[in-house]
Amino acid sequence: MMAPEDAFRLLADSLGSTGTPRVFDLLVERLAAIFEAEHALIAELLPDGETLRTVAGWSQGQLQPAVTYPLAGTPCAHVLDDQACHYPDNVCARFPDDPLLREMGVTSYMGVPIKAPDGQLLGLMAILDSQPLALADYAPEVLRIAAAQAGAELARQAAERERRSSHHRIEQLAFWDSVTGLPNRRHFMERLNDSFDRASRQGSALGLVYLDLQRFRQINDTQGHALGDRLLAAIAARFGAVTAPGEFVARLGGDEFMVLLMDTDPAAMAGAIERYRRSLSPPIPIAERRFAIAASAGAALFPSDAEDAQSLFQHASIALNHAKRSGDRTRFFSPSMADELYQREVLQVRFIDALARNGLSLHFQPQFCLVSGKLIGAEALCRWQDDTLGWVSPGDFIPLAEEQGLIGRLGDWVLDAACRQLERWEAQGKAFPGRLCVNVSAQQMDDPQLAEHVQRLTARVAPGRIGLELTESGLMRNPDQTVSITRALRAAGFGMAIDDFGTGYSSLTYLKRFAADTLKIDMSFVQDMLESSHDRAIVATIIAMAQTLGMRTVAEGVETHDQAEALKALGCSGVQGFYFGRPVDADSFAAHWL
Repeated sequence: MMAPEDAFRLLADSLGSTGTPRVFDLLVERLAAIFEAEHALIAELLPDGETLRTVAGWSQGQLQPAVTYPLAGTPCAHVLDDQACHYPDNVCARFPDDPLLREMGVTSYMGVPIKAPDGQLLGLMAILDSQPLALADYAPEVLRIAAAQAGAELARQAAERERRSSHHRIEQLAFWDSVTGLPNRRHFMERLNDSFDRASRQGSALGLVYLDLQRFRQINDTQGHALGDRLLAAIAARFGAVTAPGEFVARLGGDEFMVLLMDTDPAAMAGAIERYRRSLSPPIPIAERRFAIAASAGAALFPSDAEDAQSLFQHASIALNHAKRSGDRTRFFSPSMADELYQREVLQVRFIDALARNGLSLHFQPQFCLVSGKLIGAEALCRWQDDTLGWVSPGDFIPLAEEQGLIGRLGDWVLDAACRQLERWEAQGKAFPGRLCVNVSAQQMDDPQLAEHVQRLTARVAPGRIGLELTESGLMRNPDQTVSITRALRAAGFGMAIDDFGTGYSSLTYLKRFAADTLKIDMSFVQDMLESSHDRAIVATIIAMAQTLGMRTVAEGVETHDQAEALKALGCSGVQGFYFGRPVDADSFAAHWL
């Protein structure tokens, strides 16, 4: 070894590089010089506790690339166990299973553990040579000082990696969607604002396409969120595969995606929309199933549709809303859409108020037996007369209630009001024959506890006096659950009718399982049955099917004597329609028919 003063000067020189990228490279070079050894290394203990990886290695006068090797069967394992080890000769014979020693051709070995300032074991430092090492008395002190400094530097680097990793995780959470790996809403809005500023300065166009997946929520609810997340990730991958230069795709949340298009025009946007749609065309295979997914799209363009980034985003959202409600797959924003949205917002606010303050009412349309001509019941229909808007069509406020998640409250109000009206007629001494029928929406059937809920709401009247009408398509939304609900309601005494029969897609198998006792023939078939042999055949088939299954039939929309007679000849049980009576308020109904 060199003289002590030279050794410590050289060591101090290397320690002065602490915090620089070359700190370990310089340290092993200096250690080899101080110990006049052929080899010097600093190795880091990996998380498995069984493997080392060199962070710096000096051999035969030059730095060596990093290597990773197992601890078992090496002198390094003894260093980590015994704190320090010195094997002056025959080290290969002592450790015959260490291939690295044989490859280096070493005879002597000296190693010390490297620890962090808090005492945590981080790795080791070793000096190796093909000849026995001639060590001076100060050799252990040199290694101790060098190992302490190396431990401090390894700990500092580990802390820096953790800090960067934490910062990266925070950034990922803040700007990236964890399910799809796409930019999230926050990231997208920042990009939108930056792009808008650039487009404004350059006088270029900027487009937004708002995509909403069709049927995804139904899949998510029925198949589970884990599968839903896998489906979203697959959809994001397909979008990513067709993203063109100048386009920025993000997931806003749920089943909504947004595409930002730079320097574009309506034709290019239409082409982009079709491109993203086509990417979804092949069904997506997940968990041995294949899911067919489509998307609605709303589009808006700067500068023609908006003056700022926020209004551009809002107008794309308005266009998407129109696309979803109108059944069109794509809508480009127009000013009339904003006006219509404002009117819908007014309608929504006033409807919620009417529902809260009992501002709705029921009208009743009579149902008659075709054979006897007697009243056999009525259908309760919700009506709304607003102080400002006047009479609002159920075709407007019922879809609104479904969109806003209010259909459950509306259905509860109708059931309660129907029961109160039956009680009121009874108190007036006006007997109501048969049953009063109330419509149940498809969304209400999503509640597995619906049967118990209906029973609680109608407990003050006999169940046989209430009939529940469910549309054919609503029954098939979740057929197995519907079977359970309808059977529970029938067992409790409620009448069950399948409304608008013939327009849905129920199979005979499920029709037999549903606990309905009545099929209501949709008015679209009744109105044309005298002119269309096709519609007449459908009506005759429905009636024959009901008779086979032991069910009654009620034809809707009967407006003429000839229609009534034709239905009677076919064996239809009951009818309702303008020919027999229009929907009227409770007092008028009682005056005419009770």
